[in-house]
Amino acid sequence: MENDIEQVKQDILQALSHPEAEDGLYLNNLQVVHEEEERRVVRGTQLEILEALKMLIEEGRVKTDESGEDVIFSLAPTN
Repeated sequence: MENDIEQVKQDILQALSHPEAEDGLYLNNLQVVHEEEERRVVRGTQLEILEALKMLIEEGRVKTDESGEDVIFSLAPTN
């Protein structure tokens, strides 16, 4: 299970570092990739993805923007 979550975390970081995610991604964009998009889908259930996002936020690697109707996830700036 721990390895699964680590894989999900890596998938999320790859998705958020893709040029198509420059402005961040909604949760559903992590799970569903449209034909015209080049980034890979994040593997895992919605619960696993949410758990991995929570861990990445706590680690300071992902930030959230909650100013709109839906939360936008993006990479946290590195120092």
